[in-house]
Amino acid sequence: MSQPYVLVVDPNPTTARRVQDAIAGSGFGLIAARDAQEAAAASAGHDLAVVLSSAALPRGNGYDLARQIREDHPAAAIFLLAGGFEVYNRQRAADAGVTGQVRKPFTVESLRAHLEQVLGPLGGGETDDTPEPAADDAPVPELTTAAIEPLVATEPVPPVAPPSHAAPAPPTSDERVASFLPRDYQSQPPVSVDPDIVGPALERAILDVLPEVVQRILRHSLATQPTFRDLVEVAVEEAVRAQLPEIAERVVRERLREREQRDEPVD
Repeated sequence: MSQPYVLVVDPNPTTARRVQDAIAGSGFGLIAARDAQEAAAASAGHDLAVVLSSAALPRGNGYDLARQIREDHPAAAIFLLAGGFEVYNRQRAADAGVTGQVRKPFTVESLRAHLEQVLGPLGGGETDDTPEPAADDAPVPELTTAAIEPLVATEPVPPVAPPSHAAPAPPTSDERVASFLPRDYQSQPPVSVDPDIVGPALERAILDVLPEVVQRILRHSLATQPTFRDLVEVAVEEAVRAQLPEIAERVVRERLREREQRDEPVD
């Protein structure tokens, strides 16, 4: 009987390492691939027992790969890895013959428990760590409290006074010590702030950088459909535009209230 294998298809190498740790000692081999094309080539001629594939792949996708593997390995358990922006389509998965979903991120323990629900106990989890008895059966001498020498308290060492020729330390304030400001730091007097002016200015400043922030989030997401990215971008911008004026004004007023409570004069 040939050795059964677990096929992992994910561009992130950390996923394969976690799967390797989860099946350690189970007798299953591991085949790792970064996309659908590598998976088809690497798994050819092997007995696949489990397939763990990301739903979104650099070349191809997990659904089409599952359909192809199901034809060649009808008995394999096929799971799609999805989470965050990577949406799991249940109907599409059912049509492709997918067994189920494994949510990302996952731990080694949770994945092992998930696999054992399908494959049964994987083994390798229990080992006999009982030490062998010593050849010499002589009894170990018992340690008594009399054998322990009590600690003797010593007089505290008085602090050493600095030499008389040493230069006096420059005066410091609590503010400089807490924030590690330079010695030449000069505190600036507070200025008056009008929430009706600062609020809209803060709103405009955030809205200026908002499109770039949204684009960076979407650029690093795992979503592959341009339509989905457009929907997320519009939803984020609308949500921020609706809440930003109130948030900006509230932040400014809260800062002014905190300064007044500290009895700091505001010109």
